[in-house]
Formats: sequence, C-alpha cells, structure tokens
Amino acid sequence: MNTTSGTEGKGRRSAGLAGRVTWAIDPVRSRLLFALRHIIVHQIRGSFARWGGTIALDERDPARSRVDVWIDLASVDTGDPARDDHVRSAEFFDVARFPQATFASVEIRTSEGPVAVVRGRLDLHGVGEDLDVEIVDQARSTDPDGRERCTFTVKTRFDRRRFGLRWNQDLDVGGVVVGDIIEIEAHVEAVRLPERRES
Repeated sequence: MNTTSGTEGKGRRSAGLAGRVTWAIDPVRSRLLFALRHIIVHQIRGSFARWGGTIALDERDPARSRVDVWIDLASVDTGDPARDDHVRSAEFFDVARFPQATFASVEIRTSEGPVAVVRGRLDLHGVGEDLDVEIVDQARSTDPDGRERCTFTVKTRFDRRRFGLRWNQDLDVGGVVVGDIIEIEAHVEAVRLPERRES
C-alpha cells in the first residue's frame, strides 16, 4: 500500500518510519455502501449508519499494516423501513443473535502504486470466512483543527450464502427475489490518532 501521496506525503514520510501509525475511521465523513440484485433486473442499494474501526499503517513495511472494522448490523438502511426490518430479522442478519459484523486483516499484499489487496476474516451471521478487499490510498490532508486525515476507497464482493444468509423466494416468471452476490463499497476518511509507537 502506498501510504504517501505526492509532495504532501513526502514531508511526513519520516514520521511513520519508526513503526505503525494508527488512524481511526471518521464515521461522519465515511460511508459504507452495499448493493445486491433484486427481482432479476433491479438492485437493492443500502448503507450502514453505525460502523467504525482503525487502520494501522506501517510506511516502512506496509505488509505489517493492519485493518480492523466493526459494523452495527441493526443500522442497515435500504430506504424502505419494512424491508430494513426484514433484513434485521432472523431470515437475514438476525441482529438479535448477531448484532455486529467484524473484519480483521490477516495479510496485506501491496504494489508500487496506491492499490493494496487486504485479506481478512469477515465474521458475519455467526460465520467466519476469509475475504479479499481492494483498498485504494487516495490522499492526505490536514483539517482546520490541525488533524491529519487520510482517505481510501474500498471494494469487495462475496456470496452471502457463505455466511448462512440463504433466505429467498422463487418468482413466478423464473429466478429468485434476491441475488446471492453482495457488492461492498466504502469511502473511508480516517483521522490520525495521537502518537503511539509500535515495534
């Protein structure tokens, strides 16, 4: 993962050389989105209102970086309150038993450019499975309060059946109501936490 961006990043490169620097996801300026096929030709699109996590970046050895994310599944929003209640129910997320999903990185594969592939364990609906996530390092900035910020875009997709999410209904015209592939896209802005050096 390229953890610097242009001349702005060069000025701060030395600050990260001693170890990992931790950034906290800003939920106000970040969005976690999902989409899946609905009734063959349409898509359900939605988001989660409550989620967060940390990104520990090691500029000297990006493979030592770490990503940890949590998602409050009850905060799902598809723009339809009745459908949201169904998604929260035991037929889908079953938030009464499994209120959170988590993602914890186990391996980071980097390149010379801004793109990294993060393999991590996604725990969802009581099932843990490895998942590859593409992360693109976008930019660095300093906000009006003097806090350093970094921006990433994140994409992945997976078959919901891997996590026991199997509810569906057959259509009279053939096919099923809900597709199996869930596409995830996140726009992440994170704030650098106070210095805490790690070996």
